[in-house]
Amino acid sequence: IEKEFSVVMISVLSSSPASQNFVLVYKDQPLLVSTIALGAAALGIFALCKRRKRVSFTDLESLLLTEDTSLTSSCIYLDYNGTTPINPLVLAAMLPFLTVHFGNPSSSHFYGQQPKVAMTQARQHLLQLIGRPKELPSSIWFTGCGTESDNLAIQLALQSNTNKNIKHIVTTNVEHPAIAECLRSLESSNQDNVEVTYVPVEKNGCVLAENIISAIRKNTVLVTVMLANNESGALQPVADIAAACRERGILMHTDAAQACGKVNVAELVGEADMITIVGHKLGAPKGVAALYVRDGCCTSGDRELPSGGIILMGGGQEGGRRGGTENVPYCVGLGKAAQLAAQNLEKNMKKMEALRMRLCQGLREQLPNANIRVNGPIESDLRLPNTLSIGIAGIQSGNLLREIGDKVAASAGAACHSGGGGVSSILKAMQVPDEFAQGTLRLSIGPSTSAADIDQAVILIS
Repeated sequence: IEKEFSVVMISVLSSSPASQNFVLVYKDQPLLVSTIALGAAALGIFALCKRRKRVSFTDLESLLLTEDTSLTSSCIYLDYNGTTPINPLVLAAMLPFLTVHFGNPSSSHFYGQQPKVAMTQARQHLLQLIGRPKELPSSIWFTGCGTESDNLAIQLALQSNTNKNIKHIVTTNVEHPAIAECLRSLESSNQDNVEVTYVPVEKNGCVLAENIISAIRKNTVLVTVMLANNESGALQPVADIAAACRERGILMHTDAAQACGKVNVAELVGEADMITIVGHKLGAPKGVAALYVRDGCCTSGDRELPSGGIILMGGGQEGGRRGGTENVPYCVGLGKAAQLAAQNLEKNMKKMEALRMRLCQGLREQLPNANIRVNGPIESDLRLPNTLSIGIAGIQSGNLLREIGDKVAASAGAACHSGGGGVSSILKAMQVPDEFAQGTLRLSIGPSTSAADIDQAVILIS
């Protein structure tokens, strides 16, 4: 093991095991300082390094997925739209806040100072990622997941528009369940007098901006359209829709969970008032997300937001709108992931687009007699660079995935939509013929995917 990475144990003469301290060191910088209990984690990482003898540890990224293989399995991972491995640099950023900087950021004493500063920096990284670097850090509200962020955006629109008897919302028929199921629940309960217009997408999975705009009414309180679809990879014209909403004084929300780290979100969200960002989709842990809320958007015009929490009532965290002690390590991790995503965006986009084309071409070559259909936009500027939804006539995707599941990790659709069986609602909305829909695979590539992974996956799938 090279000198850049090491673990040092410092023993103090004492009968207490807590007096033994471990320091995880990377390039002469201490990453983790702890007593023996947490020192086990450092030793575990150290042991992990020793097992990977063929890898040169010149970079901390060797701790997790690298360009050659997975640490835990030879299974090729092509389900990055489902979730992503934690970036090792994200893990490194989180570790101090799981150990020495354990304080509550709301505390005024010494131990609360560093967590509070780190939370502010994390918010700033997220603002940079979505192209709002000059806005106040308080416009980023940390949440526990993307579903909470999406639900929160809907509730902000409803609670700030109490002057309308019937509240109208415009969306598409291919939204994530965090939006779709929330809206259906509101419609069925009639508690908030909500009416929803579901605008259908075209056959390529994209909605026309003019169709969304024409659905707006005088009593419309919110337009919510996802930026990138998690199954087809289709990009929606959010910037055009947001501009029309701003002109009309209507709140506009977009779920950018699948877009962050894959496309230039800063250019594509336009003047959107609220933006959902999800940690585990871009190299941060599961269990942390954020909602960007443009300063003043819920209190301008005839909108007025009641005081207190929106969904979670409690303390004064997140500007008093989302109670609960902040999950500092995970918020720091999300901020670091956003920083890395912005820094590596162009490089990763080019790599993923090239590998997607290689994957699509390889499957066509290996299955010359098969009837293959690519679902979603063909044009690269209308889709994510990493997502390939491909239908193979004459097969059942579920059966194929069960056969190759220990060799290629992929899906028949979005993990968030699974469980009900049958053809994906997204493919139905796109009017994909049933023979192709039944045999559709969603293959999604990440920054750590290699050309060798793609070539081997093509052989295994074929």
